[in-house]
Amino acid sequence: MRWKIIVVNAGIVLTVGLLTYLLLSASLVDVLADPGARKVEVAQALRAATARIGLDALQAEDWLRRQAASEDTRSVYAPGVLSAREEAATAAANRLRDLAIHEARFAKRAPAMVLFVDAQGVALGRNGSALMRRDQMLAAYPSLGQALTGGETGSAVWFSRQRQEQMLVSFAPVRDPAGKTLGALALGTPLSDDWLTRISELTSGVPLIFGIGRDGKVELVAHGEGARQKVGSAAAQSAALDCARSASRGHRVVVAEGPRADAVFGAIPLSGYGPTTGAILVAAVPAALVDSVSGLLRPVLGVTVLGLLLVVVAGWLLGNYFARPVSELEDGLLSVINGNSQLRFQIEHPDLGGLVFRINSLLNALTGVPEDTTDEQGKPSRPPTASDFQEALDVDESSAGGQPVDDATAAALASEPADDYYRRLYREYMSAKRGLGDPVDHITLEAFVARIRVTEQEMSAKYGRPVRCQVQVRDAGIVLIAVPLPA
Repeated sequence: MRWKIIVVNAGIVLTVGLLTYLLLSASLVDVLADPGARKVEVAQALRAATARIGLDALQAEDWLRRQAASEDTRSVYAPGVLSAREEAATAAANRLRDLAIHEARFAKRAPAMVLFVDAQGVALGRNGSALMRRDQMLAAYPSLGQALTGGETGSAVWFSRQRQEQMLVSFAPVRDPAGKTLGALALGTPLSDDWLTRISELTSGVPLIFGIGRDGKVELVAHGEGARQKVGSAAAQSAALDCARSASRGHRVVVAEGPRADAVFGAIPLSGYGPTTGAILVAAVPAALVDSVSGLLRPVLGVTVLGLLLVVVAGWLLGNYFARPVSELEDGLLSVINGNSQLRFQIEHPDLGGLVFRINSLLNALTGVPEDTTDEQGKPSRPPTASDFQEALDVDESSAGGQPVDDATAAALASEPADDYYRRLYREYMSAKRGLGDPVDHITLEAFVARIRVTEQEMSAKYGRPVRCQVQVRDAGIVLIAVPLPA
């Protein structure tokens, strides 16, 4: 029995589990492994990132424009001696850098460099140290000429392995009251992995890579969080570089799948930092939302296995619950067939108890043995019935048959209204029954009165005169005394 229970239920659980796995697998493949949707996501992420970087550049340029127009900034170019101008430039750069740190627009991207250059593009001084003084900045970064010759604010990527510089720089011209360009004020923030991670968090969350394109080649110089894993292999890095080169040549978004269709790469030229910087943003995401659909659905198989284990345990316990009484019944019936007619089953079971009782009743009927209707204390176990009530009405007819009777008693009975008489007689009868410990729940007033009236009619017809009854307890039993009424 137990193995049938286990096999049937295990088959149901296994079928449901496998169907769930197969149906979910077929449905999720198209949803999770959709390279087209991932390409759109990469393109949107790149556009959002370049827009954010461009906004940062505009905010920095606006701040520099206002600082360059202040008298404190112009005073840096006032001293006639070069060394005095350099010292004034360093002091002013320190002050402006401290001021920028407390600006809300530079939150989480604190400037690392504030630099003053003169009208010829020679560095006067920067914050924090005497480095870069008298460096030919215009020769190293021609984009600075936009501020010196054109008098316009701008931004550029300053990247030089020789100078060990890797920054995003914004600059603004410094003019005297007459409008003559005195020099330029530059502010630079580090081009770092942390900066790229921040840009990703503020936009799409897609891992970003920053590259510099020169002479048909692209160098990846910074990686946002999670991006290194996406281009860890040589093939993946090659795919990312191909996207970056295509984007650099076409000045547009380029999106392509990786070498094994397991990743999607995209690239876009960096906007807001000049047309000739060669700066490229690269994004890399998996071609699917999960590594594999089977891995995503592995918990379904785990739950199916757990269900099978629970079926085995529950089936074993359920089989044991029924196997023992069934085995006892089987052995007992075999004994009865072999001639043991006295055997009766003593099995107490919540579910099979009724079956055991009927089998015992059947054996009693077949062997002619009266059924035992008493409980454990020897009392009748079946409830009293109307027949028990009829048998209890024993009538003493001696008074009606000629024995002397008290005239006062007869007169009192005759004068008592019928309804009062029957109700009183019922109360006395019930009180006497209870006093003897007999059950009375089955005796109703209507049944009692009907039975008394039949008895009185029989006595009246027999003796030719009206008869009423009295209740009397005699020899641990109840007897009705028939009392003839006066004529």
